[in-house]
Amino acid sequence: MSTQPQPPAVPADSAGQSLTDALSTSFRILKLAMVILLVLFLASGTFIVDQNEQAIVLRLGERVGGVRDAGFNWAFPAPIDEVVKVPVKQSSTVTIRSHWMHLNDNELGIPLVQVRRGGKGLHPTRDGALLTGDKGFVHVLWEVTYIIDDLAKYVSLVSDTDVQHAEELITAVLEHAAIDVVGGYTTEDATVKRLSELRAEVKNKVDDELATLDTGIVVESVEIHKSTPPIQALVAFANVTREENNKRTRIGSAQQQATERLNAAAGASHTVVIAKLDALDAATDAAEVERLTGDIDRIIEFEASGRAGAMVRSAKGYYTTAVQGMRADAEQYNALLAEYRINPELLVARLWQEAKSALLRSPGLTKLYRPPGSQFRLKVGLDPGQRARQERDEYLREVQQGDPHQYEIKNPGGPLTVPD
Repeated sequence: MSTQPQPPAVPADSAGQSLTDALSTSFRILKLAMVILLVLFLASGTFIVDQNEQAIVLRLGERVGGVRDAGFNWAFPAPIDEVVKVPVKQSSTVTIRSHWMHLNDNELGIPLVQVRRGGKGLHPTRDGALLTGDKGFVHVLWEVTYIIDDLAKYVSLVSDTDVQHAEELITAVLEHAAIDVVGGYTTEDATVKRLSELRAEVKNKVDDELATLDTGIVVESVEIHKSTPPIQALVAFANVTREENNKRTRIGSAQQQATERLNAAAGASHTVVIAKLDALDAATDAAEVERLTGDIDRIIEFEASGRAGAMVRSAKGYYTTAVQGMRADAEQYNALLAEYRINPELLVARLWQEAKSALLRSPGLTKLYRPPGSQFRLKVGLDPGQRARQERDEYLREVQQGDPHQYEIKNPGGPLTVPD
């Protein structure tokens, strides 16, 4: 068996060896760079969720995993995963103009009462309005404050991209609730008198509807920013409202005056007395009438203040004084009677002397002393009543001699009435 000779070893080319070494080094550097890029790529999926936010991860358009809470989180970088952050537990406000009138640029900066539309009515494609129970129209500008309370429900049932769909949903729910509720109110109620009740009822309906839908959206408040009848009737409506306010003001003033006068008449107990009087007017049973009458007398006598209480106390004081005076007179009479029976002449003389002394000691008495043998001539004027009657008779004679229709005499024998 012959063996073929091996070719002699060829010594390595220094240039080729250098190339091989360079390629090997480059390959190792490339692998290191790829590892670093992979690490950086994966690290770029780290994201931070703020305290007022929650996030969801969409992988190739499909939601994966649960809701990511505040803090550091990780997902595959785009285009594999997409992170959607949504503000939660944070109030947002949306203004709903669906039921508000259309105003052009010239009308936005002036009060509504100064807007003039002439004989034009509402434009059905531009002006929003609500129909009231008295067949009127009102324009209402709503403001709704809401939060996304449950992000998982929200992204499952509403939207997984942004909160705009939440506002659209709230707008639709409020529109239907307002149409239903305002139909039970009059135009005046929906613009002036019962705004708080209207707002509360609309909010309750919105809450009920959102709870039924279970979308994770919670409405915190529903406010009526503006509410007005159509501009075409606004001036007339304002006049009626002003007169209603004046009426309420006058009624309030009258009630205040009544309270002040009743307090002045009977004090705080006047409310009880009035209630008892109303019950007395409605009572038909004799025993009930007697009981109520006794209650009223007792309250006026012992509890009432003011003029009524003062009159009662004054009457009591006068009664006590009168009774005491009568008793004193009776006692004096009985004492004098015993003395009179013993010696009438002496008693009369003594009493006359005492009366004369008391009269002469009176400070308001004018005393005249007549010397013995002299005479007095006193001139006394007419009785004042007689003088007034005399002047009246003279005046009547003058009237009868003149124009009989010039004066009108009312109540003959009484005062004479002379027209201005």
